[in-house]
Amino acid sequence: MSEHWTFHTVAEELLSIIPNLGRLIAQYVQCTGEEEATLVQVGTLFHLIEQPTTVSDLAKKRKVSLQSASVHVQSLVERGWVVRLPDSADRRRSLLEVTPQGLVSAQAAKCELTEHLAGVLDGLTPEEIAAAQVFIPALKRTISELTGFDANFELHSTGR
Repeated sequence: MSEHWTFHTVAEELLSIIPNLGRLIAQYVQCTGEEEATLVQVGTLFHLIEQPTTVSDLAKKRKVSLQSASVHVQSLVERGWVVRLPDSADRRRSLLEVTPQGLVSAQAAKCELTEHLAGVLDGLTPEEIAAAQVFIPALKRTISELTGFDANFELHSTGR
């Protein structure tokens, strides 16, 4: 790789790989045949683990419609992964909180996806892993600064 990369080159490369990475993850979830959790549900759980919030605030944070957030939340409530609690500051509102069962499901989904992706990345050289160790935290920081989203989604990581 003798060419000099610029910010634009990095952006183009990321744009070319992100859809394929998403497809790879979606294929894995679909192929497992388990109906444990969809990626959207797991993402919603991760957001709610950070702190209890309202459906409206969740929709804003995830940049989805209120209707879409309500549908996702209702499916999580029906599974017993999320509960609605009265907001002590405003009795008209409910706060969404992840249940212990929801936390276990989110942790399991994270572990399964991590193991699958680790298998996909198994062919990387030590030098490529070292480059990722520098690049990925910098990318997370940049995205977090621009969006206000924490890109870490830490759930008592196994540290594998």
